[in-house]
Amino acid sequence: MIWLVDPVARYQRLLRRLEYWENCRTSPGWLPLKVLLRWRFQRKSAQLGFSIPLNVCGPGLCILHYGSIVVSRHARIGENCTLNSAVNIGVSPTSPGAPHIGNGVYIGPGAKLWNDITIADGVTIGANACVSKSVTEEGAVVVGTNRVL
Repeated sequence: MIWLVDPVARYQRLLRRLEYWENCRTSPGWLPLKVLLRWRFQRKSAQLGFSIPLNVCGPGLCILHYGSIVVSRHARIGENCTLNSAVNIGVSPTSPGAPHIGNGVYIGPGAKLWNDITIADGVTIGANACVSKSVTEEGAVVVGTNRVL
């Protein structure tokens, strides 16, 4: 029953509901409901410290803790990925692209991912890791400054 009152679970349900209404209901009659959902989404995002745009994450997204999570609108996150607090997935000023993250990736607390990189399926990114180069080996563990174990 915790999923009914957990603020992070409520945020994820609101994110998916808003994505559905934005993508599937295009007639102008639904505009008042869309405005209400956007307003609720912005409030909940500010309350929990999340900056996750619509249509970036695949199904099965798991956010473990509330706290500062920033995701670029150009990034792509695959299915069944796990994000911890203080994660930053963004764009570098020197690189035009954003990260593309595969399915089943675990991103530890405080991890930073930037540049036009690709993260393979099943990769584990450790706490406070700084990843600026692609990780193409499936199931790899990345710790520190882009070291693969």
